[in-house]
Amino acid sequence: MKLKDFGRIRLRAQILCLLLSAMKTQTQGLLVDQASGTIGENIQNSVILPVTPTVQSFTPSLPGIGYIQLATFINAAGGGVTVIINLRQDAYNGPIVSSTTPIVVVNGITQIGTFYFPANIPIIPNQVYYFEPVVLSGGTWFVGYKGPSTYDRGDLFSNGAPSGAVDLWFQEGIVVPEPGAGWLLLLGSGLFVWHRRVGTRS
Repeated sequence: MKLKDFGRIRLRAQILCLLLSAMKTQTQGLLVDQASGTIGENIQNSVILPVTPTVQSFTPSLPGIGYIQLATFINAAGGGVTVIINLRQDAYNGPIVSSTTPIVVVNGITQIGTFYFPANIPIIPNQVYYFEPVVLSGGTWFVGYKGPSTYDRGDLFSNGAPSGAVDLWFQEGIVVPEPGAGWLLLLGSGLFVWHRRVGTRS
C-alpha cells in the first residue's frame, strides 16, 4: 500500500469518528426547560425533608418532562435515604401525574442530583405544575433553595403556604434519547462511501 493511500484512509477514518462523535453528543442528554439557577451556584440554604413538607411550582414551556435536578445533601454517617419526586397538577396537593424512579441518595456533600421519570411525561406547556420531593425511607434529606430567587414562573410551598421570593434550586426538562446503533452505523457507512467517492474524483 502506498503511503499516500494510507494517509487518505487515515484521514477518512478520523473524519468519520469526529462526525459520529459530534452527532452522538448533540442528540443525547438533558434538555433544560425551566431552571431557578445554574450549575455551579453556591447553594447554602436547605429545607429538611420530611420535617418540612415542600412543593415547588413551575411553568414548563415544553410539552413533556423527563427529569428534575435538585441540589441535595444528606449526612453520610446516617446511611442512604430513599427518595422520589412526585409531579402534581392543579395544586400543590393536587393529583399525582407521575413520580420519578426511587433512588437511594448517599452523598455526603452538597451536589446536583438528577431524578428521572420513567419516560418523558406529556404535560401542557405554559400550565403550572408542581413537583414534590419525598423521603420514602432512611432519614432526613436536605434540599437546597435560593432566597431571594429571580425565578418568576413558580413558587415554593412550605407546609402548604407559598414562600414568596424563595424557590428550590432546580432544573427540569426532557431527556433526549441516544440514537440507535443501527442509525449510527448507517450514517457512518454513508459518510464513508461519500468521502471515498469524493476522494476518488479528486
